[in-house]
Amino acid sequence: MTGLDALPPGASVRGRADGFTDYLVGPAARRRQLTDRIIETFEAWGYGFMVTPVIEPLDTIAAGVGGAQQSALFRFMDSDGSLLALVGERTVSVARVVATQLHGGPFPLRLCYAGSILRNQALNAGRRRESLQAGCELVGADGLAADAECIALAAAALERGGVEHIQVDVGHADFVPGLLDSAGLDATAREKVLAALARRDLVAVETALEGTDAADAERRLLLAFPTLRGGREILDTAAGGLRGARPQRALQELAQLWDLLEAHAITDRVHLDLGAVRDWDYYTGPTFEVFSVDSGFPLGSGGRYDTLLSRFGTPLPATGFVLHVDRCHDSIERRDVVPAAPVVLRVSWERDAHAGALELTRGLRRKGVACACDLVAGGDGDVHVSAAGARWSHLGNGERGSIDAAVAALVPGAP
Repeated sequence: MTGLDALPPGASVRGRADGFTDYLVGPAARRRQLTDRIIETFEAWGYGFMVTPVIEPLDTIAAGVGGAQQSALFRFMDSDGSLLALVGERTVSVARVVATQLHGGPFPLRLCYAGSILRNQALNAGRRRESLQAGCELVGADGLAADAECIALAAAALERGGVEHIQVDVGHADFVPGLLDSAGLDATAREKVLAALARRDLVAVETALEGTDAADAERRLLLAFPTLRGGREILDTAAGGLRGARPQRALQELAQLWDLLEAHAITDRVHLDLGAVRDWDYYTGPTFEVFSVDSGFPLGSGGRYDTLLSRFGTPLPATGFVLHVDRCHDSIERRDVVPAAPVVLRVSWERDAHAGALELTRGLRRKGVACACDLVAGGDGDVHVSAAGARWSHLGNGERGSIDAAVAALVPGAP
């Protein structure tokens, strides 16, 4: 019998809204455990946990994100007529907190969080409109050591959460814009090339470059950008013939970052990706995305965003990242290994032993054992309580003893 078959006559079926997910018993607990492990990793690296609201004033969000992200917000009106929105990302909220409550430092600030975000986006390719994210923000540190720490921490948190075979793609938000700048393209040509790069349309890139004064080195890199992936060696390849200081500086920073990541012992999981297309209005330096073989979507992303805090009146350098907990959970759940169901002991009791059964369940719970006490007498649980004591025949050899003896027998190491 299905849930629909069991509906009483005349009852209507009410489905959930598209793009939202129910997590049932089992998956919900594993999702929570995954989140806990991620946050525990953040805290082990010295990041303090904080909580920000799921609702922000619209003008606060608009100060931090571009028009495309603003258009994907769920908006509504407050009782006083002001416009509010459900947050579509939480870095802006952290920036607001730093600017208004933590502007006195001490810096650098290491902050972490976890919470839902909501996006009013098109319902295609199984997109979620509500998702759980966990992230870190390292505020007040302008060196590449901070970027390396965030990349290494993101990888460590995913591995601690049980995500296997991680790969980190590292790029630089200023490399492609710097390349276009050194190529001497006018605003119209730049816009066309950027749009083509975002679509990964090499024919359109080549068309947009026709008739421009782009030098051979810049033209070569712009047409080869999908192949500009690999280890440290691709930096030397990309630097050959470049005349612009801006893209050269981006390559030099990536070389220094690679050395720092090598000190973190994670370069075996890192690829440099010079053709990565990022939000150039938001990120200002190194960027990265984290993938695994179990998912076709990024499990996390981040980078340096040195201009965001200045929009809130507190100019400070910053870098950080976010992990998509639901995607990580999907990746883990897709494996062939079925996680064992949590063990919950059932305590039954005879008619004259209800108080003893409740005493036993309290003792077991204090020892960390999940247990449920029958609501009515006469059952046959894992542990059965009578006036003469407790019997745990389902877990042993028909042993019987006092309530204290039952707790000691059922909880390893209990006194």
